[in-house]
Amino acid sequence: MRAIQRFGKQLQRLRTSRGLTQEQLGVTAGLSRTFLTRLELGQHDPSLSTLVRVAKALKVSVTELLGESVSASQWWQVGETRFSTREEAEDHARTMGEMFIARYQNRPGGPERRLLPVRETK
Repeated sequence: MRAIQRFGKQLQRLRTSRGLTQEQLGVTAGLSRTFLTRLELGQHDPSLSTLVRVAKALKVSVTELLGESVSASQWWQVGETRFSTREEAEDHARTMGEMFIARYQNRPGGPERRLLPVRETK
């Protein structure tokens, strides 16, 4: 999955988890609903100023909006594919029919692996 598509999925996930429609987010961020649709579908690369506006409207950091961890000390994995968020890993795991995802965390002695069940969808 390309970075712009991952961003679009993260944007949609954050928006819907806050119970916002694209129209509501657009009004708060000063963007059109059609522009937000294109962002969520991965059809448009946002500018830095757009990222900041959307992050402020969602009350998250730009780092969280991009779906990146503040440090690369933790990641999620399904098979050989790595993800920056648990939600992305779970979405992928569901499509693959997996019941568990692996969480890795860097430790002084090397990465620590922990298996976690895929949570039920709401």
